Amino acid sequence: MCRPLDRVSRRHGFTLVELLVVIAIIGVLVGLLLPAVQAAREAARRMQCSNNMKQLGLALHNYHDTHNRFPPCSVDGAGKIGIFVRLLPYMEQDNLFEQVRYDGNYVQNLPLAKTPLSTLLCPSGPEQFSVSTAANEADCYTTHYYGNPGPIGTNGLTNQTYTRDTSRESASFGEYATDGVFQLRSNLTFAAVVDGTSNTIGIGELSYDKYRFYRAWTRGLYWYNGVALLSNKNHKWPINIAKDGNFTMTFNNGAYGSHHPGGCMMGMLDGSVRFTAETIDMTAYRAAASRNGGEVEGL
Repeated sequence: MCRPLDRVSRRHGFTLVELLVVIAIIGVLVGLLLPAVQAAREAARRMQCSNNMKQLGLALHNYHDTHNRFPPCSVDGAGKIGIFVRLLPYMEQDNLFEQVRYDGNYVQNLPLAKTPLSTLLCPSGPEQFSVSTAANEADCYTTHYYGNPGPIGTNGLTNQTYTRDTSRESASFGEYATDGVFQLRSNLTFAAVVDGTSNTIGIGELSYDKYRFYRAWTRGLYWYNGVALLSNKNHKWPINIAKDGNFTMTFNNGAYGSHHPGGCMMGMLDGSVRFTAETIDMTAYRAAASRNGGEVEGL
């Protein structure tokens, strides 16, 4: 007796239209997710940058407690070392500090700069941290944070020009501000910060790809017919004005800025850290870089 034919079960695959719809949905989800992931990563990097500033502010306070003054940006005839070399013992870097040489010129201490210090590098900053454009500095690491020597411009309260040391200026390097905190052979103390430590910038962030004057983090200055400031920078130009590389500036007036969207970090002398918007009024910005101008607008 003949058996009826078994029913054949047929499995249907995805049609082309269904496949395209699924791909489109996945694309939309990825498009929504990626900005959120990038924003979360940037938030983490920005937090790390802020923490770096806090560590430097703490090291600065500890240095002041020990030496009863702020560290000078350099000292003639002492290896021309910068601010951050002097802060090494207060950044848990005693081994590096013991290798510092105070004889000769800056080249003597370049071997120290072969060691990158994460505390001096913003995670959102340039991927290539090594200095490759300056003589004798190949494979050295730079810093993304700089001491505040003062503002360049006009005091909005007194309408007077902020003070400068014109004897140390040159056309190629730029002005030399003196109304800030870090100076050559400095003996300034917290008592000199008349405007208040919460109103005065101590250290600012300069960490973007197109900046042309990165130098080894060990260096303090270069002197040739004028002083080039290497571990501190004047506050003259708006934040992020040079970020796209289309703005001409000099060593001393390296415009502060960063790859954090919309501004950069500023470490105040009271140890606090503030994200400063690139849209800040320049009168208020320069006021925050002055230690004794009488203007207390703050950031």
